Amino acid sequence: MPLPGILTELGIPVVEVLQGTDLVPADLSPDRFLELGAMLTVLENAVARTGREDLGLMLGARQTAAVLGPLARVVRTAATLGEALSDLTAFQDRNSSAAVTYIRRQGNDVFFGYGVHDPRPTVSAITQDIVLALLTRIVTEITRGAVRPREYLSMRPVPSNPGRWSSLGAEVRFGEAETGFYLSLEDMEFPLPTADRDLHDQAVDGILSQPALIQTEWTQRTRRALRALLLQGFSGMPEVALHLGVGVRYLRRALAREGTSFEEVRNAVRLAIARDLLSMSTLSIGDLALTLDFATPSAFIRAFRRWTGDTPAAWREKKRCAGVRGRTGIGAPYRIW
Repeated sequence: MPLPGILTELGIPVVEVLQGTDLVPADLSPDRFLELGAMLTVLENAVARTGREDLGLMLGARQTAAVLGPLARVVRTAATLGEALSDLTAFQDRNSSAAVTYIRRQGNDVFFGYGVHDPRPTVSAITQDIVLALLTRIVTEITRGAVRPREYLSMRPVPSNPGRWSSLGAEVRFGEAETGFYLSLEDMEFPLPTADRDLHDQAVDGILSQPALIQTEWTQRTRRALRALLLQGFSGMPEVALHLGVGVRYLRRALAREGTSFEEVRNAVRLAIARDLLSMSTLSIGDLALTLDFATPSAFIRAFRRWTGDTPAAWREKKRCAGVRGRTGIGAPYRIW
């Protein structure tokens, strides 16, 4: 994490952003994994102390593809930008157990998105900024600046100084239902200068030899598909199975072998998206129900109460009063990327 360097440049002692945690400055070194609640506390403290609401952009922009670990070699040696992003999506489960990247074609454009499918962590506005800046940095790095995103969407609320987000190089639409950016089909076909088929195949073999963080292939694939399809109004098992290239019965059996069901996976993804949008957006309950592909607002309210014990409105109000500090109860190390 490049946070210590940025704090030094801005004249803020690192120890000041560690208040409210049990961390020491050495814990912010790049090779350390932090519990999510502590990480978000540090980031929010840093925003407050520096007065830089765009701190997430600064953090993301100072990363490189190396942050992907072994997956960086796969991405850098892919033949095209499209193959690189497809590889990143396919092997994201090697880097994060709670988040996915996904690709969705829309006419002559492609949307490359990032989202959380695990309903436990609360993702804050600053994490949305880190992700957008980091993904942009990866795209510009592997294309050597030849390709840049054409438009951005972000779930984060409208910042007090939106002009600072111009550093991304394209229009940013805030308060959206998903976070990511648009590329053209031509962008996706861009040949990477560092393409090397032999090295790429070796890198893929290396990735495949490593265990995924989640040992449930079809559960993970279904989560990724739902994260992309839900916001298009497709949440049924037939649509997801078609997207995955298998039959409904095959998918049902595959999920059962992994100890889950399609309905359980869909509920978890819906809850994760709902929590993020209730925390960060001003969408009405009716609009949220439509976004999550519920038949009616009442159906969404009943489901959300069943999942959390609260109505969506009550849950949102509790988060607002608590300041949404990102306390998640997840004690294990967790990576937003």
